[in-house]
Amino acid sequence: MNDIKVMIVEDDPVWMKGISDYIQKENDITVVKQAPNKEEALKVHCCNVDVVLMDLTLSEDDTDLSGLDAAQQLFEKGLKNIIMLTSRDETEIILEAFDKGAVNYITKSSYRDIPNAIRAAYHDKVSIHADVSTVLISELKKERKIKVLTPTEREVYDLNKQGLNKVQIAQKLYKSVETIKRQLKIIKSKIN
Repeated sequence: MNDIKVMIVEDDPVWMKGISDYIQKENDITVVKQAPNKEEALKVHCCNVDVVLMDLTLSEDDTDLSGLDAAQQLFEKGLKNIIMLTSRDETEIILEAFDKGAVNYITKSSYRDIPNAIRAAYHDKVSIHADVSTVLISELKKERKIKVLTPTEREVYDLNKQGLNKVQIAQKLYKSVETIKRQLKIIKSKIN
């Protein structure tokens, strides 16, 4: 049986070494490439890598989420087994990672799960970490609930979720505050 070939994309050399050493202890997994940044990661040939471990932030700037862009570009190149590896656990970032092509999302504090996540990704099995699965299930439930809304109600709902109040929504949609109040009441009754 051939080893699973892994590329690690990580800008922190200490984490890179630690994760690489940890993975190399596995009999069936080999780290074939270490990329310290997005540019190096994108140079890889898809046939040389089976699974990618992608850090979310690839610079000192914690707001720089270039790992998401790198994941999307690698996915578009044909690398379909991308596992996000990060310390961030915000719902929107998790969801965006999956939108960009990730098959799994593991926080660095759960690094012990990495070998099994690599094997699952390689064998096209779903193996979502428990912390992330609750986020995905919650989002799926919410989407299923709001599916009953009309397009107009959905627009009002989305604006309300963004933090706009009734007056702001009314102004934005060129409607009366009373109309927005009524729509919010209907929306609430439909999804609760």
